[in-house]
Amino acid sequence: MQNPNAIRQISVYQVNLPFSGFGSRWVGRAKPEFYDSTLVTVTTESGLVGVGESCPLGAIYLPAFAGGLRAAIAEMAPALLGEDATRINHIYRVMDAALFGHGYAKAAIDVACWDLLGQHCAQPVSSLLGGRHQDAIPVYAPIALRSPAEMVENVKGRQAEGFTRFQIKLGDDPLEDVERLRAVTAIGRKNDLFMADANRGWTQADALRALDGLNEIDCYVEQPCATYEQCKPVRARCRRPFILDEVIDGVPELARAIAENMLDALVIKVTHAGGLTPARQLRDLCLAQGLHMRIEDTAGTEVARAAQAQLAAATPLAPQLGCYTFINQMPPIATGAPEIRDGMLHLNRQPGLGLELRYDELDPPLAVYE
Repeated sequence: MQNPNAIRQISVYQVNLPFSGFGSRWVGRAKPEFYDSTLVTVTTESGLVGVGESCPLGAIYLPAFAGGLRAAIAEMAPALLGEDATRINHIYRVMDAALFGHGYAKAAIDVACWDLLGQHCAQPVSSLLGGRHQDAIPVYAPIALRSPAEMVENVKGRQAEGFTRFQIKLGDDPLEDVERLRAVTAIGRKNDLFMADANRGWTQADALRALDGLNEIDCYVEQPCATYEQCKPVRARCRRPFILDEVIDGVPELARAIAENMLDALVIKVTHAGGLTPARQLRDLCLAQGLHMRIEDTAGTEVARAAQAQLAAATPLAPQLGCYTFINQMPPIATGAPEIRDGMLHLNRQPGLGLELRYDELDPPLAVYE
């Protein structure tokens, strides 16, 4: 008898998203014309369809790019056909056996399988990731690098919309950046939280020059330099909570950072981690070690928004610094996605990711494996 949960088909779609930029400066990096996102649908013999997404930030921000992502899926797909999509850890082992590394490509398939498992069990994915703790999660407002006056007005506007968490984009002259941060934190309210993010744009020397000012401001300092080693002397002299982001690829890197007292908080990007399966491992290690965290993703559509929200909803609220908004000026490609109201991301309680794809908003698939 054929297994109703066996994977019958894997389809790959491309979605171009408007490029909004980080608002900080990518030193020596080109900016993509648009975000090239890849949606993956996984269909089982029973007819259930799960969806996942991976959206690298161009080809030069992280070691990930859309063309490589889709080539990696082509490499893995034949090995996945016929496998039980609800055996999440087994599916990941199959992907690892078919292709070494390239977690960002495995992420879309992994998320789609979690969506299928939730539908199969008639439970939201959050219930399967440790149990739902809350139906709404705070989101943070990114504040683009501008003049201090412009940034202050941006923060005021977001405060009026109900936001209480702000990621302040820096990465310019370090002393001018300190003045920007001082200006925006001066209008902070009692419950507002500020994260100073240079997007790896400071050199080690720049970050050390900024520290005297940063140490006087109530904020988190988010990975100021490009590499782990460059961040080390900065962390040693920083008196504010220190966030690591892109330099943590998985559990071994996080375990090292914990052992070396290199962080107080971690940014867990679902795609960068390799999907919900490894992102959950990072989440659990953070909880075990008493670390704060931001659960989010690099970029994407309603699918990426839903995946991050399910993991955040399955995580105690106290250590969370916020999720990402995923705002873009496009018609939604799925209904049922978490909605942003009053600075919070509100989830439904539908099975799986809680989404219904709008195929009328998608181009025909680039590839179908069956």
